[in-house]
Amino acid sequence: MTLRILREKTNRGEDFHTFNEKFRMRKIAFFMLICIPFTGLAQKFNGGIIAGGLVSQVDGDTYDGYHKFGYLAGAYVSLKISPHSSFQIEMEYIQKGSRHNTDSANYSDQSYLLRLHYLEIPVLYQFSFGRRFTVEAGPAADVLLGYAEEQDGIANPPTEPFRTVTLSGIVGVAVNITNHLKADFRFNYSLLSLRNSSAPYPDSYRKILFEYGQYNNVLSLSLLWDFKPKDL
Repeated sequence: MTLRILREKTNRGEDFHTFNEKFRMRKIAFFMLICIPFTGLAQKFNGGIIAGGLVSQVDGDTYDGYHKFGYLAGAYVSLKISPHSSFQIEMEYIQKGSRHNTDSANYSDQSYLLRLHYLEIPVLYQFSFGRRFTVEAGPAADVLLGYAEEQDGIANPPTEPFRTVTLSGIVGVAVNITNHLKADFRFNYSLLSLRNSSAPYPDSYRKILFEYGQYNNVLSLSLLWDFKPKDL
């Protein structure tokens, strides 16, 4: 009788141990099934930093020419969706604006300076070709961080308030210099007026898409550093 009880206890212990091992193996297998797709997806992500310089003007004021110099800096994350296509989202500080220097031959001429500081968030589609080249296009949200408007070196309050959030469009082309570093040339143009304008509009204002107003016009050249090396 005692021997039979001991055997039953031993069998129960072995069954419990076997069940525990099977349960543990199932947990490991389930965890691997979940992680494998995310591991494959993570391999398609890349990130990096961006920095560069730019020239800008404001279409719709009375001053023509890319006379305002500025710079941009930020970071980005990209997702590769095919061998040649990817999406890239960025977050960067960028300076825009307009500048006019006085003409020494015209004594009535006045200098003008507009500084616009934005947090820009582009969302770009990129298509690569020829192993080293990439073309890109997409919209960008511009959040106004600050501004300064001067006439003859004297700060003036804006005649029309600036929009705190506006929208731009970006097209560009990039070339890989190394498997980490690439140079990127972009044209950045406002899709919405940078000011909250109302009729009657000044004669200098331009109509883009749906409204009259002033629009940022920017040419930039940047360097981007990818954290993960690319195959060239």
